[in-house]
Amino acid sequence: MTNPQAVEIDSESEAGYVCYSKADVAETVEVWENGTVAADLDSSGNVVGIEVLSFDEETLSRARVYAQEHDLVLPEPLEAATYL
Repeated sequence: MTNPQAVEIDSESEAGYVCYSKADVAETVEVWENGTVAADLDSSGNVVGIEVLSFDEETLSRARVYAQEHDLVLPEPLEAATYL
């Protein structure tokens, strides 16, 4: 499992970004429900980062499943994460 290189949290807007790579983003794909979870991918299709736009339980669960499917660690609890 790959640990994040950095985590950015905006607790006021309940949003977070988990960065796994410094690679350039080639594409952003919607992972779940109208972009509340999205993934940035590099030109080879590897995950650069995961964006979460809500800290409700279901959204975080979907983000965790996506991370696990791609052998990535999503900090838990994400909303309490600090910059790594």
